[in-house]
Amino acid sequence: MKRIWTLFEIFLSATLLIAGLYMVHEGASNKSSNEAAILIGGAVCLTLGLMMLISAVRSILWHRGMVRDSMPND
Repeated sequence: MKRIWTLFEIFLSATLLIAGLYMVHEGASNKSSNEAAILIGGAVCLTLGLMMLISAVRSILWHRGMVRDSMPND
């Protein structure tokens, strides 16, 4: 069950990263009327996506280490 949540977390973090990059790109171009809000929203999405991705990767690595340590040495 933990693995499903970790994969969902990776998918969600990738989505947040893509949305954040898009929002920063749109906010940086001078086409929109509310540039500051879009830039702040993009920065928040990028930060949350990066934090979730780091957490998911650490969880996967920890789980792999626990499985490896629990296997008997032959």
